[in-house]
Amino acid sequence: MPSKLRRYDEYGHVHFLTISCYRRLQFFRHDLVKQVFVDGMDRTRSKLGVRWVGYVVMPEHVHLLVFPMVKGTDEPVAISTVLQDLKQYVGRHGKEALRLIWREGQGLGSRPMDAWALGVAPKPFWKTRGYDFNVTTEKTLHAKLDYMHRNPITRRLVERADQWIWSSYRHYEFNDDSVIVMDWDRSWPIV
Repeated sequence: MPSKLRRYDEYGHVHFLTISCYRRLQFFRHDLVKQVFVDGMDRTRSKLGVRWVGYVVMPEHVHLLVFPMVKGTDEPVAISTVLQDLKQYVGRHGKEALRLIWREGQGLGSRPMDAWALGVAPKPFWKTRGYDFNVTTEKTLHAKLDYMHRNPITRRLVERADQWIWSSYRHYEFNDDSVIVMDWDRSWPIV
């Protein structure tokens, strides 16, 4: 396995990212930790100027569609920079949320997660590697967005996509920005 994942920071490309929790632990089974992730997206957008096209937070992983271009510029923000900023924030604040959940319930809801919490430091939050796919066509963008929005149904977490509030589905179907605003106006190419 290569030691470094190759990323392609190309002008005008959207990135489809998959980021998994350490050992696929279900840190995001708790809404408080899901909210930390969404807050991290909002913070990363404000700090770096990237634009979020879509997302879904699953119990042990997340999928993101990000357009890493600041409006009015010709240079993409490096995906490694986006990931570092987002993962550091969510890792730090996600652990704080998990500590709070532990104190309130004397556990995190599963043996593997409790073992992680009781283990010796350090306690990684994220799996080291992820998946990064450059999206270059509108058709592929819609396919990735549909895949993300169907993920909670496929996993039998809900029966309909609108029942899972932790995705961009409700933004696109109902103009519901109550969790987080998406930055894509459905035009192609994104500029």
